[in-house]
Amino acid sequence: MQKTKAIIFSFIWAVIVIAFPVASGAIVVVSKADAISSRLIQTAFMCMSMVIPFTYCKVKNISKKEILLTGIDKNGVKTCLFYLPLIVVLLPMIVTGVNFSDIGYVLATLLFTLSVGIAEELYFRGIILRILGKNFSTLPAVFISLLIFGIGHASGAFVESSLVMVLLTILNALLFGWIAAETALITKNIIPLMIFHCLFDFFTYQMLATGNTIMIVYAVRGTLMTIVAVYLLIKLKKKPENKLDFQS
Repeated sequence: MQKTKAIIFSFIWAVIVIAFPVASGAIVVVSKADAISSRLIQTAFMCMSMVIPFTYCKVKNISKKEILLTGIDKNGVKTCLFYLPLIVVLLPMIVTGVNFSDIGYVLATLLFTLSVGIAEELYFRGIILRILGKNFSTLPAVFISLLIFGIGHASGAFVESSLVMVLLTILNALLFGWIAAETALITKNIIPLMIFHCLFDFFTYQMLATGNTIMIVYAVRGTLMTIVAVYLLIKLKKKPENKLDFQS
């Protein structure tokens, strides 16, 4: 029963954070805001979303360390190869070129993706992974969390123009959730993941690739994330002590 409740509560937290971009998107459409204003409205909503988990932690007396906002495991960072695999994941988007033609829009997008990176890591790898980690062993917690993350982002995939792109987008979301959960558990800190999440989304929005090139970028990026995820999975299986000691 406790495990079932943990999964239900995790889904509720996912619905809460996803509700904010949905609400901001509706306001953008209704107000017919321009591109820069749209990004700023979305940013404001993502910033507001952070109030809920911080208030929850305050009320429940949950320390920042429990949601991986303080401290860092040096051996864990070394195990993750000093985050270099995460940087490699960004390369397929960077090598195709990044659009910096409209500086105002670029800055607004960067601000937006930064707010998304902070908020979503706080929810998915901070709150949700903690809930799952208190009720499941390490590997089940990782895979349940990545499924919740993938399902939460599935709706955004259906704006793509082809079935292949829809599938690649969903797969990339699952893989992102996989490597993020593993990295969080190994390093015991989500702040670097917030930066990675920000850059991942920023380059996704701003890359110059078009047409079939986008499909290739997603495929290559997905392949790289799979390699990183499997590598981290092996490290987690070999080092069960990396399981977080989630406190009550």
